[in-house]
Amino acid sequence: MAEVFIQAWRQAYPGVVPDEVLAGLDHDQTAGWLAGLIERRPEGETDVAVRDGQVTGFVRYGRRAAAAGQPPAGPAPGCAPAAEPCGYVFGLYVHPGHAGHGTGQALLRHAEQRLRERGCASVALHVFAANERARRLYSRAGYQPDGSSRVEPQYQAAEIGLVKVLT
Repeated sequence: MAEVFIQAWRQAYPGVVPDEVLAGLDHDQTAGWLAGLIERRPEGETDVAVRDGQVTGFVRYGRRAAAAGQPPAGPAPGCAPAAEPCGYVFGLYVHPGHAGHGTGQALLRHAEQRLRERGCASVALHVFAANERARRLYSRAGYQPDGSSRVEPQYQAAEIGLVKVLT
């Protein structure tokens, strides 16, 4: 799966992830990274989309951790939504061969529903600024820029922050 992921990434996001970074990703490192994304962890969940026995995509999501001594993130019952989103999408991946078939939208809707069930009034994420395809997908799903940006450390690629109010 790691080789398929790397090749798909090269085809789908040319220029987003520098070639020297992709060249430096060996199979074992990437396989370990993918396994880490897909396994269940305390800080979030991963849902995997499968079609005809093949992984077509996955989404990682969860609640923001509360600061020490603070209540959990998100609004109290009966209160207005919190200014800070309590839900967070850590990563969404759709294999390019399955792009445009609703896999990404279905994965996002599922993650949003699960976060809503956990009391989150909004959800945030970061997306590569150069990845127009992903930005279009999130825009169609109701995500709006929140004015924040950062540089993703491993890939040294600019990312922008997006947020969506869950209704």
